[in-house]
Amino acid sequence: MTSSHDQPFGWALIGCGSVGRSHSRWAVGTSDIDVHAFCDINEEAASSYYEQFEGRYYTADADRIFADDSIEIVTIATTHGTHAELALAALAAGKHVYLEKPMAMTTADCVRIYEAMQAAGKKLMINFSIRFSGAARAIKSRIQPAMVSHAQVMLGREDLKRWQWLPEIGGGLIFDVGVHLADLLCWMHDSPPVEISATGGQVTHPGQLASPEIIDTVAATIRFANGSVATYLMSDAGFSEKLTKWFSTFNDGQQSAVLDEHFSRATITTPDPVSGELTTESFSPPFIDRMPLLVDAIRNDTDPYVPAYPGIVATLVLEKIIESVHTGQPQKVELPPQIAPK
Repeated sequence: MTSSHDQPFGWALIGCGSVGRSHSRWAVGTSDIDVHAFCDINEEAASSYYEQFEGRYYTADADRIFADDSIEIVTIATTHGTHAELALAALAAGKHVYLEKPMAMTTADCVRIYEAMQAAGKKLMINFSIRFSGAARAIKSRIQPAMVSHAQVMLGREDLKRWQWLPEIGGGLIFDVGVHLADLLCWMHDSPPVEISATGGQVTHPGQLASPEIIDTVAATIRFANGSVATYLMSDAGFSEKLTKWFSTFNDGQQSAVLDEHFSRATITTPDPVSGELTTESFSPPFIDRMPLLVDAIRNDTDPYVPAYPGIVATLVLEKIIESVHTGQPQKVELPPQIAPK
């Protein structure tokens, strides 16, 4: 059913940090969006965004955003541990939601958001950045699906003072950047994960992190329901300029693909079906615009480009990776019954 809503959608941002700046640019650049408000617990940050991107007002009170009937879409770009409660409040207030990754820090909270979305009859889109990459989309269209893959993110030594390392609000490197790898692999393999085996822990910062539960390094294998397999590597032990910070490979039994240069470049190798001679091509198509995809989903009453399902699965994968690291045992992965295939 197509919506009769033909006016721009009122939009507000909650979370005026560095990620919120990108969301603000996307909103300002979308003709179907009318920028209304900026909210942050640091009112000075909200004021700064209001001055830079304009709008109608700024506030430190998220409830003012939720009570404003002129606001129809809320972007949530706050610390990871606040995503669940803010998303639930936004949906309860009848707002559509554009939610930063991770969807939430527990699978249970992800499911709560999913159920609230269904009850409210509203749309929710997750900001898994790699899915908007033109290079990643090109690989996805050519490798169908991946049979054997490797995805890694290797950073230089991280600043442990960043909020991302705090257990309750950040969860460490795995929730900050590792969640992208989890989603990328599930997306490329186009199959539910069924088993994960992982090792790692506090390798680069032994005894220096805020909690023994926080991990800085993971090497994992993932098996999917269709029999395909992937490896997952994440650490801040340092990276090579040759491989770049983000580096992934995908193979479907015939073609092979590499995604690198901060997921902006695709390199695909294809054998000739007769001679077997290899042809390699590299290209860097642009990212697709994000906010119009949510607007279109609202107007056309369809699922957004990145709906709730992959957000739930990615957090579940992280939970099982962490559990496997701490127990030293492989972990079975079972999708929550609310989203499991019937």
